[in-house]
Amino acid sequence: MLLHLTRPEMLDLWRQHRAFDPLRHDASVVRQDGIDIDSLLVAEMEKWYLDLLLTAPTTLLKVADIAASVMLTPADDSGGTVISLPPDIVRVVDVRLSSWVAPARVVTSPDSAVARRQLHPYTRATAAMPVAVFDGSSLRLYPASTASDFPAMLRCVRRVDGEYDFDEAALAGVAPLG
Repeated sequence: MLLHLTRPEMLDLWRQHRAFDPLRHDASVVRQDGIDIDSLLVAEMEKWYLDLLLTAPTTLLKVADIAASVMLTPADDSGGTVISLPPDIVRVVDVRLSSWVAPARVVTSPDSAVARRQLHPYTRATAAMPVAVFDGSSLRLYPASTASDFPAMLRCVRRVDGEYDFDEAALAGVAPLG
């Protein structure tokens, strides 16, 4: 089941999965030595969630199709088409232009061999096997789009601050402290 949680709700769930029982409401404990368990748990929780967004199978994540909300920028000096992505995009799952035969292979390292091959016209991808290079803020698409092209599909994982969207099965890997 897909969960949509706010930060306080996620922190409560994180406490339960890390073997911190819900706090009693009939007692209050205050410490003055500077240890703030909640801030430690929030930091651990944020690290876990970002790792989940970047590496988990997409079946455990909320994936949004943003194809209708992006614009294609004509071919640049590298021979590819550029799509500027919203700042909350952390992962590109699938991308396809209307003229392509198949979805693109998404590459996340602009320095990889596959990405570097796109800079030369003789080694560049084709419409049958396109390549998309994601650098964190934009997406370079190879081969370049035509004048009548439009994004047919652009499925992404978003990271909205203070919100947590994932399948509850992802918590199975969270081990209690001990």
